[in-house]
Amino acid sequence: MIIVAVGVAAAAAVYLSREPQPVTETSAAATLDTKGGGHFRGPENAAVTLVEFGDYQCPSCKAFAPVVQEVLNRYPKQVRLEFHHYPLISIHPNSMAASLAAEAAGEQGKYWEMHDQIFEYQERWAPSSNPEPEFLAMASRIGLNANAFMQAMRSPQLRDRIIQDVVRAREANIEAVPTFFIDGQQIHVPLSVNAFVDVIDARLKK
Repeated sequence: MIIVAVGVAAAAAVYLSREPQPVTETSAAATLDTKGGGHFRGPENAAVTLVEFGDYQCPSCKAFAPVVQEVLNRYPKQVRLEFHHYPLISIHPNSMAASLAAEAAGEQGKYWEMHDQIFEYQERWAPSSNPEPEFLAMASRIGLNANAFMQAMRSPQLRDRIIQDVVRAREANIEAVPTFFIDGQQIHVPLSVNAFVDVIDARLKK
């Protein structure tokens, strides 16, 4: 446990001091070790796992949220979503706080409810110099204990959990959000539901 904690702390130091880097598109599709983790939405025994690395302050991530939900609606028994945090704090300064809000809600069993609220009300909290009141209002709307929620938002353990997702993203050479993988294979620039459907249908036929 000490080695893991030191590793996470070191990764956090590097991550939190990193300057913005230009995003480039690679021709070769990246792969991801499907070792689980993250938060899941969908059946545990689903035939296909859709992994998303996302940043709650990213407008593109918000734009993709209904697309991802439509994919889950089309495949309610076959597809499971696995979400991982990748807050790009150098360009989205409130993204870490948003990830902490989602994780704090998860401590009370309402991760996905907060996940949806954060994207829905992105325009309210994203430009704020202090987004916590907005997150607290969301917590109230979904029935969370406010004191427990705010205490959890300041938890080093939850921050480390997010940093572990960031480390995994770095290991997979992910440079943009959102980034999607289906059964470990990256999908490049899925512009529509059909881009997901084509890959999922091919996987289901195997």
